[in-house]
Order: sequence, then C-alpha cells, then structure tokens
Amino acid sequence: MTDIPNFETIAKAHGHTCPGIALGYKIAVAAAKWSGSDTNISVVSHTTRCPLDAIKQTFDLKKHPERLIVDDTNTVSFVLEKIDGSKLFIDEVPNTKLTSKELHMLKEKIAANTATPEDIARHTAIQNEFLHIMLNTPDEKLFTVREA
Repeated sequence: MTDIPNFETIAKAHGHTCPGIALGYKIAVAAAKWSGSDTNISVVSHTTRCPLDAIKQTFDLKKHPERLIVDDTNTVSFVLEKIDGSKLFIDEVPNTKLTSKELHMLKEKIAANTATPEDIARHTAIQNEFLHIMLNTPDEKLFTVREA
C-alpha cells in the first residue's frame, strides 16, 4: 500500500496547519487506500490550494512532477490514475471550506503586517478550531469518491 504520512508530516511539508491541509490529509488517506501497492500514481488537480500539498506528499509528486498536472479551476477536485488506467475521482462537497469574516479580516491584517500579537493569537485559535472541526467531520460530508 502507498505509505500514508501522518498528519504532522503532511502539515510540516505544507508549512502550517489549517483546515485546508486537514481536508487534503483526509483526501490523501482515501486516495492511498485506493492506490494499494501501486505507488506510480498520476494526478490531475483542479486546485492549487492547501489540499494539493497533501496529495503531493503522499504520492511523492515533488520528486516526480511529471506525474502531476494542475488545471486550476479553483475547485478541490482530483483525478488519480494508476498505470492500468483505473481512475479515482475525488471532489470536495460544495460549501465545506471553513472560514469566517473575522478570520478573513485577521488574514488581511497579517498580510499587511498590521496585526497585533492579539490578532495573531486569535487567528491561530480560529485556525486550530477549524482544523479540529475538519479532522473530526466524516469524510462523506467533505468529499465524494468515485472509481472508474
């Protein structure tokens, strides 16, 4: 079976923890189970957002970029293909992205370097809350999986 890195390994490779990498991790686990012993998986990604990093890490796509095509439609959607031609389609369920007006405002302050230490702490607290929600939400409420 394809090795499934633990969440901490994927988050470290991503650079931080966030709800998006939690979603990506869950997607990567499902994809790795499907791939079985086949580690030579090709991927078409329809996003450049955080979940892609989990797929890259799981299927070693940083070392094998020839197996990754990114067609960014800003949707969390992946098509994985084995050498035998079998495919797995994974699509995020609409409206699962966790965000809030407060989080958006804090991100803007951080990007503009105007955030106070309290703003940064609040941003981290919200991100951690959303991360835990994402990790504890059943997969079927976050994404669909279809084989072909």
